[in-house]
Parts: sequence; structure tokens; C-alpha cells
Amino acid sequence: MRSFSNALMTMVRITRRVVLRPRRRAWRTVWRAATLAAGPAAATLAGCSGSPHPDPYKIGALPTADTVAKGRAAGHWTQVGGSLQLIGTVPAGSAAEFTAALDPSTQTVRATVTGGDLADGLAIARTIHDRKLNLVIDGPCAGPCADYWFPAAATRRTTGSGAWLGYVPDLSESTTATPQQLSAEAKLYTDSGLDSAKFHTALDAQLREVPGGSAMPGARMWMPDQSDLRALGYDEQTLKGLWLPPNLASANAQARAWGQVVAYRNTLVGLPPMPAAPAPTVPSAPSAPSAPSAPSAPSESKH
Repeated sequence: MRSFSNALMTMVRITRRVVLRPRRRAWRTVWRAATLAAGPAAATLAGCSGSPHPDPYKIGALPTADTVAKGRAAGHWTQVGGSLQLIGTVPAGSAAEFTAALDPSTQTVRATVTGGDLADGLAIARTIHDRKLNLVIDGPCAGPCADYWFPAAATRRTTGSGAWLGYVPDLSESTTATPQQLSAEAKLYTDSGLDSAKFHTALDAQLREVPGGSAMPGARMWMPDQSDLRALGYDEQTLKGLWLPPNLASANAQARAWGQVVAYRNTLVGLPPMPAAPAPTVPSAPSAPSAPSAPSAPSESKH
């Protein structure tokens, strides 16, 4: 009797391996494809602390609503230990505020920057380069932060989970830059070892190839990955400790979280979800014609 039970249990195990595991693999494939198509769904999973693998799709840490609100407002420099930190946009006058806040103990610039004034950003970058300051990116590093601060920080650049770069057309691609600003920008790129021709070609290609159509906004900035930075000439040592969105689902989730529409691998990400199509209306059955009413009897006229 025991040998029969053992044989039966062995058959059950084999059946489960043959029948159930392919189903599990099929569901994993379907779920992975759905996640790539819908980044926010994967982002929800990324924040699930109860899972033994809290970030299986490499989405990265997503910001809180409070961080996003602060990141969209004008930023001001604050001292945090041996660092100067800016969270928000780079307003006009930020370069003077940055210079005033510097002291001999400052070694690092911490940035959560969603955009801002390019001229002030360029002046800050010059100081970052000349003082050999480190750059730590805590969230987005967009606009002047990506265009100027990232190459200027030649000593050390680090990013935490959920950090990304957002390149925008720089001063040389604007119509308002002064000759002095253009000269300062070219010198910063040269001194930082960045090939500006490669940078502009790559940026313009990304923004031109995914311009958006009449039904959707165009990309305002380019979110590169590590392979893009290698193509721009950054070496492996620079990229060694750098977290950037590693896949389409991650890029989409990060851009959506910050309310940005960006180009990533020639794809628009960060778009709001498509509205659900209205349910088709079912035509109601025609009502039966009502029976004609009997003509009323003529009234008698009174003489």
C-alpha cells in the first residue's frame, strides 16, 4: 500500500512540473510585457515593501508627491554638512546665491533639479569645475544640471536609485545667448572633456525623431541611459557608480512620476495614460407603434 502511495505522489509531482510550470512561465511573460507597456503598474510593484524582491523590474525609487511639488518650485541653496543642496528649478540669480553659500568646507553639490535658467546654471558649472566639486544626483538632474553640472563635476558623479538626466537644448542652440555666454559654454565643454558636437548631434536626433504629433506633446528633453553616455565619450569609471533608468518601463515610471514628457531610446515616455474608450452604446429596441385612437364623435351644434 505504501509503495502505491509513493508512486501516486511521484506522478503528482511530475504532473505539476510538466503542466503548471509552463503556465507560470507564460504568465510571467505576459506580466513582463504588460509592465513594459504600462510603467506605472510596474512602479506600484517597485514600492511594494512586502515583496522579497521589491524592485524586480528595476524601476528605481519613485519620489513622493511632496518631493515632486518641491522639485517643481524655484530652488534655493542650502548647506547640508559639507554639501550645498538645491531642490527645485534654477532661478535667475541662483549663481550669485551659490557663490555666497560656498565655503572652504564645501566638497559636494547635491541636486534634484527639474530645469531652470541656463545662464545661471552655466556660471554654477564653471565654479563646480574650478573648485573640483563632486555632484550627487538625488532625483532628476534636468536642464542646466544635466547640460552643464554633470560634465563639470569631473571629480566624482554619483546617482541614487531613481535618478536621471534630462538634457535640453543648451545656450548654443538658443537665439538669445550672448557671445560671452557662447564662449563660456564652449570653454566649459572643452575643459570638461565633453565632445560638444557629439552631444548636440545626439540631443537633436532624439528630440527630432520623437517630436510628438497633433494628439500628443513633443519631448522637451532627452533622458539618456548608460549606453548613450558611453557614446558621448564618458568612460567606464565615470559610469561605474551611476544609476540611470535601465529600461523603458523604468524611464516611463520616472518621467510620469515627475510629470515630464521625455525622449528615451527614441520613444516618448511620461505621457499621461490614454483615456478609456467609452463603452459602445447599445441601440434600444424600437418601440411598438401605438394603436391609432378612435376618431371622436362630432359634437352637436346648438341652434
